[in-house]
Amino acid sequence: MLFNERIMGAIISTLLVASLPALSQANVAETAKQCDTCHGTNGVSKNGKVPTIAGFSAATITEILPQYQSGARAAEKYTPKGGKASDMKEVTKDMSAADMQAIADHYAEQKFVAASQTVDAALAAKGKKIHNKNCEKCHSEGASLADDDAGILAGQWKPYLERQFALIAEGKREIPKKMKKKLKKLSAEDIKAVTEYYASQK
Repeated sequence: MLFNERIMGAIISTLLVASLPALSQANVAETAKQCDTCHGTNGVSKNGKVPTIAGFSAATITEILPQYQSGARAAEKYTPKGGKASDMKEVTKDMSAADMQAIADHYAEQKFVAASQTVDAALAAKGKKIHNKNCEKCHSEGASLADDDAGILAGQWKPYLERQFALIAEGKREIPKKMKKKLKKLSAEDIKAVTEYYASQK
């Protein structure tokens, strides 16, 4: 999404939310508890297939949730330990814009915690160079800043990152045009290296 489109989207989202009743604090806590079933306590994931969402900017989350709701972003089934199978399309189906904003605000207040995982240091070093050349402009400081409103990639689980790149390649995940152009220039080995770099950060 281009910068000016992001700004316009944020303005529209703010106007919509302002006109709708927000979730009560009790309902936010209950909804967050359901989200934590898959994403981990306070949004800090302990499962390689599921991203940590703690510390994401509210703008990022309110951009992502409608994509799942509409089907624009692939929503894959996941079964948490001791729970039942679900997916993000099902989770978001009855959410209003105000609901999404309330949940986004909740997770934006949490602290991001990098995943503890094994990485290839040499490949990560190569990935850092590729990131700096191709990705740093939008995913600044090694893709570690929530304020970019582009998600936090640094410290995310490697299996999750690998799957997201695969979904993008398959056309099952919507991404900005600028990002598409950048990714087209990268080989499969380049993407593997970049993934290793993100996963290596603490």
